[in-house]
Amino acid sequence: MFLTAHATAQQQGGRSAQCDATAVAAAPGGIVAFAVLDGIGSNPEVRAWTRRAAGRVARAALRDRSAEDGLRRVYDRYAAAGPEFTDEGDQIGAAALVALLVPGKPLELAWCGDVRAYAIRDDEAEQLTRDHNLRRVRIDQGRPYHRYDRNRLTSCLGSDELDTYVRDMWNHPAIEATTVPVEELRLVLATDGAYEPIEDVGGHLPDHLTGLPAEAAEDFTETAVARARLVKQPEYVDNATVRVIDLVP
Repeated sequence: MFLTAHATAQQQGGRSAQCDATAVAAAPGGIVAFAVLDGIGSNPEVRAWTRRAAGRVARAALRDRSAEDGLRRVYDRYAAAGPEFTDEGDQIGAAALVALLVPGKPLELAWCGDVRAYAIRDDEAEQLTRDHNLRRVRIDQGRPYHRYDRNRLTSCLGSDELDTYVRDMWNHPAIEATTVPVEELRLVLATDGAYEPIEDVGGHLPDHLTGLPAEAAEDFTETAVARARLVKQPEYVDNATVRVIDLVP
């Protein structure tokens, strides 16, 4: 695949700080890594941590020439160091997703948490990732889930939980990965503050991802925050971040 254009947009929503973060790392030959992270919490400490982590994830994927190996290396680095905490005592972490584009090869995706990747083709959206949260666990178990189970992450960057523990506890690895065949598509990387408000009302995601990447990214995040404000108290309207990436064979 080859990159033709990309853009990102963010909305702070009602949170006190923008704790989503994005990063891009590139190398000669058109090799590019894109990282999108959703920090847990809303304060300057989480914001700073998540921004540093996003850069580390993108650079690691680029250096390793592997989305999975790069994300796992950063995950293991944080796990070995032990959890970090804010001044208020809250553990710092983030849902994380990284996409690696190497021309001529399938697109690689790796993630922990619930930042999602979608492929937009022919006015249809295919979800390429599976959330690491309690809702996913309940669905896999064939059990009913509560509406707030989606907010309880079962894996995230910054955790000190080893892969074996996560597998034993939640029946999925701490980090998952997938590849996308070489084809023309619009890749969308989105935090839950962007995709949930649209999905909650049965919205058709591609309707908000038209036009140039910058236009699509702005429309998607603005729509998400506007819809969230209709049903949530202002302080509970989440950060919304999306990166839109156009790819061709």
